[in-house]
Amino acid sequence: MKKLIPFLLLLICSTVSAQLKVGNIDLDFGETITSKDGDVIKIAGEKDNTVYTLARKKKKFFLQTFDASTKAFKSSTLLKFEKMNGGKLLIEDLAIVGEKVFLMLSYYNKKAKTYNFLAKEIAGNKIVKTTTVLSVPVESKKKKGSFVFTPSFDEFNYLIAHVGINSRKEQLKYTVSLLDDNLTEVLKDSYEIVFEEKNRQLFDFSDVQVNEHGDVLIATTESYRDKKKKTSVNNITIHSYLANSSYKKQVTKVSLSGKRALNCNLMETKDNTLHAIGFYSDIKKSGKAESTVEGIYDVTFNYSTGEVTKKTFNDFTFDVKKQLIGERRAKKGKDLKPYYRNIAFVERENGGVIVLSEFNLIVQGKSQGFGPLSITPYTYVTNEIIVTALKKDGTLDWSNVIPKEQQVSVAELGFSFGFLGGSGGVSVSAGLYFPLAILGNGPEFLSAIPIYHNGQLTVIVNDDPKNIGITKMDDVKKVRNINKMIPVAFAFNEQTGELTRTDPTEFEKKQIVVRPATKYSKSSNNFLIYGGSKDGNSLGELILN
Repeated sequence: MKKLIPFLLLLICSTVSAQLKVGNIDLDFGETITSKDGDVIKIAGEKDNTVYTLARKKKKFFLQTFDASTKAFKSSTLLKFEKMNGGKLLIEDLAIVGEKVFLMLSYYNKKAKTYNFLAKEIAGNKIVKTTTVLSVPVESKKKKGSFVFTPSFDEFNYLIAHVGINSRKEQLKYTVSLLDDNLTEVLKDSYEIVFEEKNRQLFDFSDVQVNEHGDVLIATTESYRDKKKKTSVNNITIHSYLANSSYKKQVTKVSLSGKRALNCNLMETKDNTLHAIGFYSDIKKSGKAESTVEGIYDVTFNYSTGEVTKKTFNDFTFDVKKQLIGERRAKKGKDLKPYYRNIAFVERENGGVIVLSEFNLIVQGKSQGFGPLSITPYTYVTNEIIVTALKKDGTLDWSNVIPKEQQVSVAELGFSFGFLGGSGGVSVSAGLYFPLAILGNGPEFLSAIPIYHNGQLTVIVNDDPKNIGITKMDDVKKVRNINKMIPVAFAFNEQTGELTRTDPTEFEKKQIVVRPATKYSKSSNNFLIYGGSKDGNSLGELILN
C-alpha cells in the first residue's frame, strides 16, 4: 500500500495543473477549472491580482475571475439582463480600461430607431454603473449597421466606431468616439460619403486603432465606376486624429492607378512612418477588378503631415504560389483566391514590417427553422499563413508559408453575421477576427499566436499529430478533430525567411489544446492563454524563453 501512495499523489497532481513545452516555449497551466459555467472566450487582463474573463455556455455568458499568480479559478457570475427600451442586450466585449473593468453591450431601440452601445462598470463581481456611451440613429433593425470597438495601445482609452448606411439618402456614415476610464468622451466625430450601389460602389471600413501616442487612426478603402469619365476609381483613405493636435482630423486620400485595394491595415514604425498595408488586385480594361489577389501593397506616409512618401506593390513570389496553387498554375501566372486576411503585423528591428496573412473562409449552410429559433450550420476554415517580410522601403525582403489546414463546423441558434460580412457593397473588416457570439464552440481553436521577440518571429498553431515534422503544404493532413490537436511552433530566420518547425517532445492523447483566439498579451514574449481537454479546462501562461 505504501508503494501506491506516491503514484496516487502523482495522479492527483497531474489533474490539478499541466505544463507543456514546445522547444523554447513554456505553456504553464493552473489547476483544472471546477466550474461548469462554460468556456472562457475572452481574457480582459489583470487588475488587483485578479484575471478577469468572459465565459460562454450555449447562449449564457458568465464573468469569471482567476488568481493572477496561480491561475486558480476564483468565481463565476451569470450575466443576465432585462430588455432595455424593448431591445435585447447583446454582450460585445469585456475590457479593463485604466483601473476599471467594463462589460460592453449593444441593443436596438425600436421606438427611437437608434442603435446603442453601453458600458457597465464592474466592481468585484457586481455591476455598479451603466452608461450609454454611443447612440446612433439608424434606418431599421435590419439596417442598423455595425459597431467596431477596441482598447487603446496602453489600455487607458476605449474606442467605439459605428458604420452604417442610409439607403434612402444613399449615404454611408461612420461615427467614432474615444473614451477615457471615466467614460468621458475625449473625441467624437463622424464622416459621411455618398454611396450608390448602382455604380458598382464598394466600401470597406478596414482598420481602426488607437496607437501608443493616443492617436486615433482609421483606414477605409473605396472603389466605384465613374461613368462620365469611363474609369474605375480606387482609393485608400486614412483618417488621423492626432492627440498632440487636440484630435484635429487629418484626411489623406491615396488614389491607386490600375490597382484595387482589397483591404487595408495600418502599422506605425519607430521612424515616424505610417504604413498602410493590404492586398491588391489588377483592374481589367472593363474597369472591373480581377477576382484574385496579386500581392501585398505598402503605402507609406509621413506620420506628422499625412504626406504620401511611397507606393510599393509586391506580387506574390513564384515559390509562394507554387506551395499554394501548384507549380503548373504558378508557372502560368495564376493568382491566389481572395480568401486571405491579415492577422498580425510586427515591426522588424531593421525598420521593416512582417505581415501574416491567413487563409480564412466561412461557409454558411442551409438554415433549419424560422426566425430566432432557426439553426444555421457554419464551417470555419483557417488554412495556411503567408508570412511576408517587407524592407524599410516597403519592397519585398522574403516570404514563406506556414503549412496548416484547420476546419471546424458548428450550428448556431438564431445567429447572423449581419453587417460584419458585408451588406451589398459595404463591408467591415475591422474588429474581432472571430466575434464573441461564435466562440466557445470550436473557432477559438483555429488561427495562430504570433510572437516577435528579440528579432525572432515565432508562430504557435494547433496541428494534428499526423503532421509532426511537416513543413510543406502538399504533405499536410487536414485537422479533423480539434480536441486531438497539439501546439506546434514555427520559427523564421530573420535574414532569409527559412522556416523551422518544432513539435512538442512529449504529448498525450488527452493533453491540453491551446485556444489561440482566447489570449491576452502581457508583453512581447508573455501571454495569458486558455486551454482545455476532455478532463477539463485551465487558465495558463505562455512564455517564450
